[in-house]
Amino acid sequence: MIILTTLKKEETMKQNSNQATKFLKGAALTWAAVMLFQTPLLAADQEKIPDTIDINIQATCADLPGIGKDKKEVKGFKHTAHAEYVKGNQEFSDKPYTDDFTCAACHTGATDQAAITGQPPCDRLGNAVSANGGGKKYKNFIHGICLNCHKKMKKAKKTTGPTSCKQCHGK
Repeated sequence: MIILTTLKKEETMKQNSNQATKFLKGAALTWAAVMLFQTPLLAADQEKIPDTIDINIQATCADLPGIGKDKKEVKGFKHTAHAEYVKGNQEFSDKPYTDDFTCAACHTGATDQAAITGQPPCDRLGNAVSANGGGKKYKNFIHGICLNCHKKMKKAKKTTGPTSCKQCHGK
């Protein structure tokens, strides 16, 4: 009787081991397939959409016509976090956008990611500045995107970004 019980336990353990092996092989193949097809996309997205950026248009795009020399930059802008935070806050933005594509809240005129990443940043910015009054109105254009939204959110007693010069640009 003891031998029979031991043999049954060994057989059950083998079956469980075979099932576990099949499961692990299946899981490994699934993981490999996901990585094979997703990694290039993820790598490309991460390369094009950084988590944190420093915004200094005058230094980055010095050749944009009509953009005055301005040393005020935005350091450490949390780009990815901002894109997530603006979800559900469309009412505060001057620029229409949806929760499915929050990028349009700041990237004027963009209808999808390709509209943002499909051309060099200075070309894209130059087009946006031209479409919104030209270089002489650049400061008002940028403040209209950021500051107006932040002030409206502050007025509604929501957590928001900076609403003063020093909060955004530092000293």
